Amino acid sequence: MPPTSPPPGPSGPPPESGRSPGTRAQPRRRAGTALLLVTPLVVAATIGWSLHRDDRGQDEPQDRAATLRTALPLQKLLNSSPETARQVHRAEQSLVATCMARHGFAYEPAPEPAAAGSEATGSVTSYFGIESVDPAGGRAAGTERQPVERNRGQAFDRALYGDPERRISARNKVVRVTRPATGCLAEAQTRLLGEDGRERDLALRLVLDQGERDAAASLAGDAAARAADRDWRRCMAEAGIQASDPRAFAQRLPKDKDLTGDPSVTADLDCKKQTRYLERGYGRLGALQRDWLTGHKEDAAAWKSLRAREAANAARVLRGAAHAAP
Repeated sequence: MPPTSPPPGPSGPPPESGRSPGTRAQPRRRAGTALLLVTPLVVAATIGWSLHRDDRGQDEPQDRAATLRTALPLQKLLNSSPETARQVHRAEQSLVATCMARHGFAYEPAPEPAAAGSEATGSVTSYFGIESVDPAGGRAAGTERQPVERNRGQAFDRALYGDPERRISARNKVVRVTRPATGCLAEAQTRLLGEDGRERDLALRLVLDQGERDAAASLAGDAAARAADRDWRRCMAEAGIQASDPRAFAQRLPKDKDLTGDPSVTADLDCKKQTRYLERGYGRLGALQRDWLTGHKEDAAAWKSLRAREAANAARVLRGAAHAAP
């Protein structure tokens, strides 16, 4: 996440499972109830909309919102640098391919993960309702139809994901997540994270996920966040639209509504810009996340240590692969 939970191979069930009710947006939705998108790092806690950016330049709302999101303390902690994430992915996929070859299978490595915060990956969490609209279609980020994996058969899946009855798991207050305990994917991850690393990695991910949830929930009682809501609400009222806050506004939009050109959506985005709502909201969320991290320094340190171990082992794997290449 980046460092990502490894993407599934070309066939078989996804390597991770587990979610709490209401935490995964249905594909192919344009509007309706606010989306709760699953991040590559942890399961996001708040509801909202985030729609694709276009190529209008760096000053457009989606670019601003993406910059604000990626600057959040927990996002910065959870995401490796793009180059480190790519190295870890390449090393893992190399190990998986080698393991699968021992089982007699040709393994096609999964594509490299997109950069953290990429709107095309479904990894974006929108905390504050509609943050931008794509004039080319108004589709929510990450809800495009995903390519269908080829069915390579039960033996292939067993080699890749191991015994389906054997899983590791962790949970926080809201969600439980499981991963394969055996198989080539688990073997590759163990090589990178260490013997106890996979269980620790999963447990820490869920701790940090809870931190995101707790910080977002604290916005409801934050005086500065409520002041931003009041300013936005006053602006919307001047446009003839009654809504308590941007999240409530996004939730009440009719299902399958095309957001492009909708006057109320335009007013929402204009009011966010006029009141600097996103800058204020993300600023307060960042402060609340820093407060949470102050009380969880050991967890943050353990996460950084695990990521450093993973990166170092990935570099060794890639160096060995380069030396072994003909």
